[in-house]
Amino acid sequence: MEEYKCPFNQPLRSAAFGCVQGLAVTRRDGPDVCCTSATAQARCTTLFDGLKQAALTALGMADDPLQVPHSIIVKVQFGGLLGLQHRLGVASSAPDRVADIHTLVEQAVNAFGSVDDVPCSDLAAHITAYKAKRRRDR
Repeated sequence: MEEYKCPFNQPLRSAAFGCVQGLAVTRRDGPDVCCTSATAQARCTTLFDGLKQAALTALGMADDPLQVPHSIIVKVQFGGLLGLQHRLGVASSAPDRVADIHTLVEQAVNAFGSVDDVPCSDLAAHITAYKAKRRRDR
C-alpha cells in the first residue's frame, strides 16, 4: 500500500480529529499519520496550502519554513479545519472536534465546487483565533 504524507497529521495525532483515509504509522522520530488515498491527500494538501497562505497573509508573515513557527502551522491545521466545519454548518459532537476530515473536505468540494474555490481568506479569523490546548505538566 502506498503511503502519502497527511498535511493535517497534528490534529489526527491529537485524537480530537478523525479521518477515514488516515493511517497511524510509526517513524523513527515518532508517531505520524499517512493518507491511504493519493486523491484525498492531494485535495487536503491543496486545502492546507490555501489555509496556510490565508493565515500567513493575515499575520503579516512570509511563507518561509525557517521563519514560520510550528505553532502557526498547528493553528492552520486545527483552526482551519474547525473554521471550515463552522462555515459549512456541519454539526459536530463537540465544537473543537472534526469527526472525519475526509468527509469535511468532500463537503467543502460539494459546497464550493472545488478545493481551490474554498474561501480560505474567510477562514483566517478562525485560524488566528485558535488557541492550542496547553499540555499538562508531567
